[in-house]
Amino acid sequence: MASPGKRQSDPGDLPWPEVAGGTPGPLYGLFGEEDFLVSAGLAAFLASPAFSENPSLNVERFLAAETSVPKALDSARTLPFLGSRRLIILSEVHTYKADQAAEFLPYLEDPTPSTTLVLAGTKLDARTKFAKALKAAGKVHTYQKMYARQLAPWLQGRARLRGKKLAPAAAGYLAELAGLGLGALDSEVEKLSLYVGKAPAIDLATVQELLGGSRLYSIFDFTDAVAARSLARALSSYNQLDSLGEPAVRVLAMLTRLFKQLLETRAVLDQGGDQGQVQRTLRTPPQATETLVRRARAESTASLAKALKRVLAADVALKSSPGADRVIMERLVLDLCA
Repeated sequence: MASPGKRQSDPGDLPWPEVAGGTPGPLYGLFGEEDFLVSAGLAAFLASPAFSENPSLNVERFLAAETSVPKALDSARTLPFLGSRRLIILSEVHTYKADQAAEFLPYLEDPTPSTTLVLAGTKLDARTKFAKALKAAGKVHTYQKMYARQLAPWLQGRARLRGKKLAPAAAGYLAELAGLGLGALDSEVEKLSLYVGKAPAIDLATVQELLGGSRLYSIFDFTDAVAARSLARALSSYNQLDSLGEPAVRVLAMLTRLFKQLLETRAVLDQGGDQGQVQRTLRTPPQATETLVRRARAESTASLAKALKRVLAADVALKSSPGADRVIMERLVLDLCA
């Protein structure tokens, strides 16, 4: 056990002390399938004192889907204005095709000394010239998926950051909701911390009291029902979520996560893996893994990819048809469970 005065390491911590110290280098790569951890790493760059001088002029963030490589590199080559250093963050670089990623190579060989360029994404294919050049010229960190046993200590750490002590039983209770994702779990810790006010601790009874009939469990039950193709249970769970005011966009985010997990499961099975290998790869709880494997075995990669496209199409429909959320979501559930 760590001494009371010593902060335990967080899986989302940056491994580069020079960033917090205000002396970052010119090139970094942050990758991982846990969006929350990647976002936390990027936030550490944004908080670095190295970029505190006129950040509105010297800090820029781009998304790969909206930015060509030359445009991002032009910004990286721009000299600081009324400051000593620039920060350029380019997210979702994994979406670039090989020929686009190759456009980075000249810059990686000769980066601008007064700029810190951070390239972030879900995965970095170590076989590509881009990955090899980035690792050779800069520093790269990949956030690993968290195992179920890591969640409870992680949740307790998130509570400590808010000045609270999360009881082991309470942390274990929340950790059972691993399917929600780290961002959603951290949000629940935030709400619990506000709920207890000045009280220094959060116990199991408080967690159960706040979650009540359990909105969180409803989300987990909903995705589990969709994965199992249980139409009645899926519609019932969604109706409960809707009555509790759960935004449709958040439910869609969970469905997107679900079908990405199903595609990963299908890939493991196609490579000869079994349920144990799926659990080790996805780091999902045993019951959730069993449901994923059962659904993945019943479908092809093409059909799962088609289902994911339906979810993404529903997202577009929600944005273009305000007020029709319930109709759009119920049609989607019917389609996914058919």
